[in-house]
Amino acid sequence: MIEDITRDKWIAIYAFLIMDFIQILLVSLLYLDDTTLFVVGINLSQTNPLFSVGLFAGITLMQLVMLYLSAGQMLRSPDLIELHPKFNAEAPWNRRYSRDDIVKWTLDLAKKSDVSVKKIFLMASPLPNAYTFSLPLIGTVIVVHSNTLDVLNAEEMQAIIAHEVGHIKNRDSIVTIFTRMPSFFIDLIYLYVYVRLALALANSLVSLDLYSAAIRAIVLIAFFILSRVLTLVSQFFMKKASRDAELMSDYHAASVLGHEATINGLIRLGQRVEAITVLIDEIRWLESLNPERVGTTSNAELMRMITQYPLDGINEQNAQQVAPWVFLSTRLKHMRDVYGLNLNDAQVKDAVEPAIDPLLKKRNDAKPSSKTTKATQVVDWRKVDYDGDRRLSSQEITDLLKLLRTQPTKMLFDREVGVNLMTLDHPDFKRRILFIADEFGL
Repeated sequence: MIEDITRDKWIAIYAFLIMDFIQILLVSLLYLDDTTLFVVGINLSQTNPLFSVGLFAGITLMQLVMLYLSAGQMLRSPDLIELHPKFNAEAPWNRRYSRDDIVKWTLDLAKKSDVSVKKIFLMASPLPNAYTFSLPLIGTVIVVHSNTLDVLNAEEMQAIIAHEVGHIKNRDSIVTIFTRMPSFFIDLIYLYVYVRLALALANSLVSLDLYSAAIRAIVLIAFFILSRVLTLVSQFFMKKASRDAELMSDYHAASVLGHEATINGLIRLGQRVEAITVLIDEIRWLESLNPERVGTTSNAELMRMITQYPLDGINEQNAQQVAPWVFLSTRLKHMRDVYGLNLNDAQVKDAVEPAIDPLLKKRNDAKPSSKTTKATQVVDWRKVDYDGDRRLSSQEITDLLKLLRTQPTKMLFDREVGVNLMTLDHPDFKRRILFIADEFGL
């Protein structure tokens, strides 16, 4: 099966490249002339070859420039801490694992996989994640989010790093590059064509030329549909390649560190994201209670609130219960810090606590939680965690696999229920775990 996934990934990449080439070629050869009936078209006799080639090369070059600018901006993020090859030994470090642990794990796994890693970073974030990319002049970079260290034990942590090393070994940087490559310039030209067609249509209506107005309306609709189809098909192939790349890296991690650590790492990361998703949903609901709100909670404020939730918290029911406390206390403390309110932490607690139970009741009245409904949609991995240590042993994994295989319509996490999985750039967690199980004969 791994051979099939590898083949499918590269087929999807080549298909994406073809679609990207077609789109760039299309916008390079287009001509616009308001004096013609159709306004837009391709006529090689009217097209300046040098202009078309220059536009083609320009769009391609600007995509690459934007890619490098995005990478450079990311590497200059104040939340990014370089661990290797440079490291500020005097900077405070209060993480679960030492800088030396993370660097040693990464370099050892890279050596075992016959790849090289130029730079290793830690991203300060309350969200669990890790990623890698490789660009000429920048080199191969692995970034681990700090919350991953809070959620995973040492073996699971190494499995996640091995997953990222697998991306390097499988040459998935091309997938990362293409998924991050901005289509801004192609979309901008599409938008320009839409505007020109709309203006030409308006001119026809003003001059009461209903025939040309009808033709131009049809051309506008047809071009819009064509451009959207090309874009969606291109995205479909790239997301397919990205999903296959994730499965291949899961396989690599399980091959290097064993399937048990890899599966447990995936489950715990998925459960952490599940809890954070519930917390964010509750924060959005609490925000909606304010009739005078001028917008949604900013991303910066949302990150502050998530940081107030236990960094190793993976229980979505608990996330729902603590959401009012997190929301209100963070708001009050932020106002205290910004405006100098005379409030200490004890006073904040006294002010917030009386509001929690009424808010929880109001939320349950608005959206009653139904364990029965959830049980029909989700396989809860905690039901096979017989010793309650929030990790699965070999036998417990076997029992989970039985549940997943005998209930194929159910997902592993509630947030994945009802989602069109073909639109995701990562496979769902059930698919990932079953893929590892099938590959290793579990």
